[in-house]
Amino acid sequence: MTTLQRIKQFTDFKGVTNQAFEKSVGFSNGAFASQLKNNRTIGIDKLENILRVYPDVNPSWLLTGEGEMLKKGESSEKTSSNVADETRYSNNNDILIATQQKLIDLQDKTITRLEQSIDCFKNKIRTLKLENTNLKKTQHLDN
Repeated sequence: MTTLQRIKQFTDFKGVTNQAFEKSVGFSNGAFASQLKNNRTIGIDKLENILRVYPDVNPSWLLTGEGEMLKKGESSEKTSSNVADETRYSNNNDILIATQQKLIDLQDKTITRLEQSIDCFKNKIRTLKLENTNLKKTQHLDN
């Protein structure tokens, strides 16, 4: 199950319509449904908004599918304790930072693969230029 599918499961559980959900977390009209339908990814900014607007969702479950959908001992309402709010915010940030780091690592791997491809193409170009030069020399000698 993807993150978007888990979000849909959560909103269905909460009884929140797609339109109300999109508005609450800053999606444009129809964007969430479109992303879900097309099996797209979701940006970090939207994940941050979801965790801020829906503090009872378990961030680990939302991002990885591990654990329960709702935080243990949480109701759908915000707690009044500032300490609990700060801890929740800190935990959410830790998960978001870890997710961002995974994205950065994937981007680094992609960049490395692209650099390797570029080097391969440069070598191929050098080889073709050398072959072309040698062919011209051979043709010149034949004349």
